Amino acid sequence: MKKLFTLLMVLFVGTMLYAAAGSYVVESVTGNVTYESAPGKFEKVKVGQELSASTVLNTGLNSSVVVNYDGKTITIKAKQKGTVESLYVAAAPAKGGLKRQSSIAKADAVDSADGKSKGVATASSRASEAKEDYTWDE
Repeated sequence: MKKLFTLLMVLFVGTMLYAAAGSYVVESVTGNVTYESAPGKFEKVKVGQELSASTVLNTGLNSSVVVNYDGKTITIKAKQKGTVESLYVAAAPAKGGLKRQSSIAKADAVDSADGKSKGVATASSRASEAKEDYTWDE
C-alpha cells in the first residue's frame, strides 16, 4: 500500500511539474482580453497570470495580449478566439517567408528557344488578342 501511494505521489508531482513548465505567462494586456475560467464563464486576463495551453482566450476589438512562452514573446492581436496554444502558434512568425519554386522560376526565365522571355498573359492581354480574332461592325 505504501509503494502504491508513493508511486501515485511521484506521478502526481511529476505531472504538476510538467504542467508548470509549459505555462504561458501574460506580459501585457491592451483592451478587453478574457479567458474561459469555467465552461461558458469568461474573466479578464491580468498581467503576470499563467495560462495553460488549453485555456481559451478571447481578444476584443482594438485589444491585444503579449504572451511569453519559453523566453519567446508573441502578441495575439484583436478579434481572436481560441486556445492559447493555437493562437500562439498562429501568431508566431513563419520561418523563411515565401519562396518561389525553382521549376517555375526556370520556366519563367526562358520561354522560347532563342532565350527571350515573354510576359505572362493577363486577362486584359487575352481580351485584346481575342478582339483581333473577330470582325467588329461599328
